[in-house]
Parts: sequence; C-alpha cells; structure tokens
Amino acid sequence: MLELTEINDLAYKAASAALHGQVGVLRVISEPMADSDGQDALRVTIVLKRGGIDNVTGDGALNTIVGVGQALSAAREDRFPIIDFVTEEELEADADLEC
Repeated sequence: MLELTEINDLAYKAASAALHGQVGVLRVISEPMADSDGQDALRVTIVLKRGGIDNVTGDGALNTIVGVGQALSAAREDRFPIIDFVTEEELEADADLEC
C-alpha cells in the first residue's frame, strides 16, 4: 500500500493531466475507507479552484477517474479509489458546518 502523500501526488498529476489545466486542480486529499463490500478502498477528493467545477465536462471527469485509477494501479496500489470532485468553496462550507 502506498502512503497517502504518494497517492495524493499521483492523483494530482493524473487529474491535472486529464483536465488539461482548464479547471485548476488545487490539491488532492485522500484517506482510507471501506467500500460497500467492506473491502479496503480510498476516498480521493480532487479539490478544484473556485468555480472550477463548472468547467469539468463529462469526458474530463471520466478521463480523470480512469487516469487516477491507472496511475494508482501502475504504482501497485490495490485499494479501489472512490473519487469526488469538490471546489474550494464546498470545502470551506463543510468546514464551517463542522465548527
């Protein structure tokens, strides 16, 4: 299993390449989780710049999901990535609700 920092780096590079810089990938946050069958998985959250989600096409999202999965697989990470896209605003709103 890869360290979370390695997963974040691989996912960031894959997402940035798949989205061609058009939406502004700011960072990636990953954490271990279990999938619906109880198997080890990864929650991979791709954080986009403010308003960036409006520029993500269906093809861009699909290419990102496939690219991240391929990058992790090539690095011998066997946990399944469950990928979310959020904007900086959404993260801030979630943080405000937790306080």
